[in-house]
Amino acid sequence: MMSRAAVRTIGTAAFVSVVAVGVVVLMTASDLDPGSSPARPAWWWTAYLLYVVVFLVMLDHLPRPPGVTDDALVVAAVALGIAVFMLYPDPGWTAIVLVVTAAGAAFVWPPRAVVAVIAVQTAAVGLAFGIGVATKGWPVSELVLSVLADGSFQFFAALLVRTARREAEARTDLAVAHAELRAAYTLLEVTSRDAERLRISRDLHDVLGHKLTALVLELEVASHLVSGTGAEHVSGARTIAKDLLGDVRATVGRMRESGRVLEPMLHSLARDVPGLDVSLQVVEAGPVEGDQAQVVLRCVQEAITNTLRHSGAEQLHVTVVADASGICVETRDDGWGTAVIVPGNGLTGMRERFQALGGSLHVGSSPGHGFTATGRLPARIPAGRST
Repeated sequence: MMSRAAVRTIGTAAFVSVVAVGVVVLMTASDLDPGSSPARPAWWWTAYLLYVVVFLVMLDHLPRPPGVTDDALVVAAVALGIAVFMLYPDPGWTAIVLVVTAAGAAFVWPPRAVVAVIAVQTAAVGLAFGIGVATKGWPVSELVLSVLADGSFQFFAALLVRTARREAEARTDLAVAHAELRAAYTLLEVTSRDAERLRISRDLHDVLGHKLTALVLELEVASHLVSGTGAEHVSGARTIAKDLLGDVRATVGRMRESGRVLEPMLHSLARDVPGLDVSLQVVEAGPVEGDQAQVVLRCVQEAITNTLRHSGAEQLHVTVVADASGICVETRDDGWGTAVIVPGNGLTGMRERFQALGGSLHVGSSPGHGFTATGRLPARIPAGRST
């Protein structure tokens, strides 16, 4: 998906062209030649100003009425653009509105629908000039040239937008693959490190711990079988063995308690995402267990890929707070937003992961205000430990 900045830049250039049409018609209104201005100025200006309003709504410069979709806006733009041209069929200026409409449709609709829009608008050009040929004696060559020129300009503008969309989609796919690959690498690294840590802790407990326990018992027996100076050395050795056993137990306990450190893993996910500036704030004041950390990682990864795929955002803000009350993950982008959220596989998977650990996920969005997701996991009560 194209970013909002790119769409805004292209849209602004198109809007300048639309405004230029109105300026030219306004400037020629005082000409004595009756053909230099619309035959019905009030109707033309009404259609033109309504077209400008629809165009501004499409660019998010004006608030969108509730329930109005992109499809409805494109249909309105096509109808009003044709009205603007038919009320004043000037191939040099008002036809610009048809070119802008074709480009706008290419932002929203698939190629076949865009071709249909170009065909309808080109037919309107042919109808307007056909009427001029029949009633005003315009040369047939002007009809042919106008249809060919306006149709080709519309096709060219739509093709440029379509090409830009395809390039943006290719960059998005590459960025998503990059983010998913980095997430997979991070999770694999974390899983391998945790598995190795747990293996070492088990070996310390099962091998060294048991042998030290046996040594303490043997020294306890030996302390009853010797006397004098020998008994003092046995007692000292038993004390050292007990201390060493305590150190091993403490080390094993710390290794089992040391959950994943969220911040470096999250920074690894959020670093250098192509086409997206990810700001990350992590407050890790409480312990984070392995499966909870994995849910947080998966949530942030899904937020990054969804933002790249669907939002057209330039910035994504991620906040993770882990404290005694639990874990809160909040993501917020500056993308297009939507009036109706339709959960896909990614969003459904995020919600299922949080719910599986007793948590919840809430999402929100509105047109022009991006997308937010807030996931919460409850705090865990540390389980009792023994060796």
